[in-house]
Amino acid sequence: MWVGTSTDIQEIKQMDQQKDYFISVASHELKTPITSIKGYVQMLSIMYDKSEDTFLKTSLTAVDRQILKLTTLISDLLDISKIKSGSLPLSKEDFEIKSVIKDCIDEIEHINPAYKIIYHSKDNLTLYADRERIGQVFINFLTNAVKYSPGKSEVIIESFKQENNIVVMVKDSGIGISKKDQQKIFERFYRVEGKSEKTFPGFGIGLFIVAEIIQRHNGKIGVESEPGKGSSFYFS
Repeated sequence: MWVGTSTDIQEIKQMDQQKDYFISVASHELKTPITSIKGYVQMLSIMYDKSEDTFLKTSLTAVDRQILKLTTLISDLLDISKIKSGSLPLSKEDFEIKSVIKDCIDEIEHINPAYKIIYHSKDNLTLYADRERIGQVFINFLTNAVKYSPGKSEVIIESFKQENNIVVMVKDSGIGISKKDQQKIFERFYRVEGKSEKTFPGFGIGLFIVAEIIQRHNGKIGVESEPGKGSSFYFS
């Protein structure tokens, strides 16, 4: 019985490794054509910027939005592979947190023009961290805030200093998360199941990745939420 169980576990581990290897290779191979497509779409958008063909301009904007979603998914899959192999790189530097937040706000508002993102900050805070990875955390928080707030039009960001830590919080007034799900929402592939949540597509990997990024910075990540009253995702 012990030998049989050992063999089964070994086979499962090998299959899991093969799956991770496939995800890594497939993600790398997909990046090149996606980058090329995005380049052509951007060129067309510039060429027809002053065109009176509203359908064409709307279509190019929609294609660009979908390309961004696909690019994000591919990057997330690559990060999953790096996390499992223990090789998620960090390149730390000093930078103003405000500049990164504003860049992320511009990106999200460009994709979701119906939403207004309001940023409150009392201090000009400098952070020693991986600028690109911290930006990735903001993009994930903001994307989720918009995604899970249908019918709303406002998201609020706050950043402040608390003792020796910088705290950043993203607040929405969306569908909210139950206490039970809050305990698991940062786990890999975990998705909240319910009548409302089934209408929102996703793989349950974004929050797992950003949690890993914050943990590798020796920081903390969390959420405060109530069903029907919105969520506040934060990290310090």
